[in-house]
Amino acid sequence: MKPIKRVGVVGAGTMGSAIAQHFIMKGLPVVLVDQKQEFLDRGVGYMRESLGEALQRGLIDQPAFDEIFGRLSCSTSQADLAEVDLVVEAIFENLTVKKGLFAELEKIVSTNCILASNTSSFLISEIAADLNCPERVVGVHYFYHAAKNKLVELIPGEKSDPEIVAALENFYTYYDKTPILVKDAPGFAVNRFFVPWLNEAARLYEEGFGSIAFIDRVACEVFGVGMGPFALMNATGVPIAMHAADGLASELHNFYAPAKVLCQQVEAKQDWNVEDTQLLNNGFDQADVVTRRLVGASLGVAAQMVSEGVIDATSTDLGARAGLRWPMGPFELLEKMGAAKVKEMVESVFSVWNLPLPACLADSGKAQSLSLNWVTTEVVGESGFIVFDLPDRMNPLGEQVMNQLDCCVDELNARPDISKIFIHGKGKAFIAGADIKFFLDAMVADDLQRVQSFTEFGQQVLNKISASDKITYAYLDGLSLGGGLELALACDYRIGTRKSVLAFPETGIGIYPGLGGTQRASRLIGVARAKQLIASGQFINAKKAYALGLVDTVVEPVFDWRELAALSIDKAQAGRVEETSEELEFAAFDGDFNHPLLAREGFEKQAKGITRKAPVAMKTAMHLIDQGYGLDLQDGLQLELDGLKTIFSTQDARIGLSCILSGQKPNYIGQ
Repeated sequence: MKPIKRVGVVGAGTMGSAIAQHFIMKGLPVVLVDQKQEFLDRGVGYMRESLGEALQRGLIDQPAFDEIFGRLSCSTSQADLAEVDLVVEAIFENLTVKKGLFAELEKIVSTNCILASNTSSFLISEIAADLNCPERVVGVHYFYHAAKNKLVELIPGEKSDPEIVAALENFYTYYDKTPILVKDAPGFAVNRFFVPWLNEAARLYEEGFGSIAFIDRVACEVFGVGMGPFALMNATGVPIAMHAADGLASELHNFYAPAKVLCQQVEAKQDWNVEDTQLLNNGFDQADVVTRRLVGASLGVAAQMVSEGVIDATSTDLGARAGLRWPMGPFELLEKMGAAKVKEMVESVFSVWNLPLPACLADSGKAQSLSLNWVTTEVVGESGFIVFDLPDRMNPLGEQVMNQLDCCVDELNARPDISKIFIHGKGKAFIAGADIKFFLDAMVADDLQRVQSFTEFGQQVLNKISASDKITYAYLDGLSLGGGLELALACDYRIGTRKSVLAFPETGIGIYPGLGGTQRASRLIGVARAKQLIASGQFINAKKAYALGLVDTVVEPVFDWRELAALSIDKAQAGRVEETSEELEFAAFDGDFNHPLLAREGFEKQAKGITRKAPVAMKTAMHLIDQGYGLDLQDGLQLELDGLKTIFSTQDARIGLSCILSGQKPNYIGQ
């Protein structure tokens, strides 16, 4: 496939201008085309307003602002798209007009240019049906605000070339989007279950089962979201919800048809009064009915999509989290509520509309299709890959993820046809650490044995990696923090990129590295450097990590992670330099904030950072390094396990972990 180096966007409206904004922000030249200059001027105005907010907040400076807009060209002539590698269509939703546009584009662009549609109303196969080369047409459905929202649904038409689809998936991932693959079906995926969630809320209000404020509140509590369905419709546009529901109903079933009260609201050109606590039709608040109906409608449709093969459960949940910003997707919520309970809710909603129960809920033999596969494997030649598919979650290492990692390690270790194993995390992190909420939940429940068991199992999994007869590599293309860095240390080699950020932040959140960090780090880079990294919690880039010996090579980020299969590393720690005298002084640091090292002249900045950490965690971490360094690795790892319940019993641990979730700065008391 020809690399995508220059992009065209047709349509300078709200969506088209935001799509163009994303590309120019990521360094790609963009040609923005619309029929009239006034439309282009308005679209550029949208972009300047959006990026102006980033300028005011100090996220970018004026030179960067000017550089970004220097990549944008505007034109009223489609002929100026002749040299682009990808065209994204974002015009108004009219099938005849879209088909005509693509027919014109086909005559203008090069033969290997990809043509994409941002449609939300029409099938990609319909748009491409009359073209000479329908194989190069793909759906790329964005979500508002397209420059900021990570999600892009990739929709192949009946004749779309799989190589083009794969190239677009890599392209969007490389440029910091979260693509999910969806079958060419009405509503695609996310809108198909989200719109019924909105519409069912309107029906509940219409039928008198709660006020607007009450229904929104119940929805927020049940789904864990910050805005209920009525508030969300106000934010995105009440007419959009009605038109989306109407479009789904025309293609699928009358269940999707917009509620009468929703149509009335659009006709009146009014937003919902989300402060309204008055009931319609003299009804009364019923939380159980609201819960059953909202869950039954949205999770039922999600299960229906999986049963039809429109999308898999894992991608559905990722779409909900990345596109809708739900804290958990439909199927994680199903796991939380219990499959039997959700099945009953879906049945109660679907039966009213004479809809069959989705096969994956009705047939226990098909329930496996609802499994969430967050850690997966793939084999390319003689290389096996373990891929963490949680691009939106920075701290994914919890019980389920660790169990899935264990299964993947066993699977690849057992294969005689591979000689290498690469571990890779999608998104902006390799792995940014363990699941903080898991730890806090266990502490609140006074169940520290759960923390102990999880960490013991985690160490066993990492030991399998370090003992593998395959050559193991960690591809650290992003944040590699805490448990993620400990996982990387269990591999034979670590590969850094310009996106790499490595750190041990544990002493700053009241605990210590418990998955081997105090032991494997000291054995790899020496006691002094291990103490310095763990004590300071310093975030370091790949260049610094290469000099310390933490990473073995630094490469440009690969466009497709499968390209790593061709990589080999000739020498471990090739870039390591000798410790400086300042680094060597850390070997004597015992974690006491009164230690002479912290009072040394010229060391004030580092000392200030260290003394802000949790005192008990600091002393414990330094002690573990000293005590374990001379022992067999397994004996050293056991030391970490032996101290877990003690450290997680401290008030400092609770303070530090809680502050991570609340975003506050911790104030440690040394207890």
